[in-house]
Amino acid sequence: MECQKYRLLFLCFIFSFSGSIFAQGDWEIIEEEEKNQWYKPDYIKVQYAGNIGFLSIGAGYEWWREVAQTDILYGYVPEHKGEATIHTFTVKNTFRLYQFNIKQKYNISPILAFSVSLEPGQNSYLRLPDKYPEGYYSTNSIYACLNLGIKSKFEFDEKRFFSSIEPYAEINTIADYVYYNLKAHNWEDDILSLALGLNIFF
Repeated sequence: MECQKYRLLFLCFIFSFSGSIFAQGDWEIIEEEEKNQWYKPDYIKVQYAGNIGFLSIGAGYEWWREVAQTDILYGYVPEHKGEATIHTFTVKNTFRLYQFNIKQKYNISPILAFSVSLEPGQNSYLRLPDKYPEGYYSTNSIYACLNLGIKSKFEFDEKRFFSSIEPYAEINTIADYVYYNLKAHNWEDDILSLALGLNIFF
């Protein structure tokens, strides 16, 4: 009787242990499936200014061995800031030119970025109004921006919901401004603006 009791306990132990192994395997499969879900963003982006909104928010993806980033953003300008309420939708691509590591814990990287924005609304137009000379102005509902800046990434010691943060600063201008200045052979400093932002990685 006592011998059968020990046999029963031994079988229960083996069964529970094997169950935990299978469960661990299932979790590994689930984690691997989550990694393969390419559509899930790598980070959340929040940006202040930069010709894509007074405040912009969206999601981003890191690719090309973490050298490139692609963002999808919504920007908002309140009426008291832009003389009208403005909404923008932007696709932004950022490229890390190089990474300088400082004492194996800190880093700083120069970056180059290019974005294309759509601004629907009454203050923008896809077709030039008749009151303007043909070919003198370009449409302003869709426009591109050029950015040059720096960023730095900070990894958290303990990963919780977010794994790291990446603050950045950029000097920004609209591509049309550069074109008109080159066309007029005159460079104006007021075509440049400052953008500040933060990427929050999952």
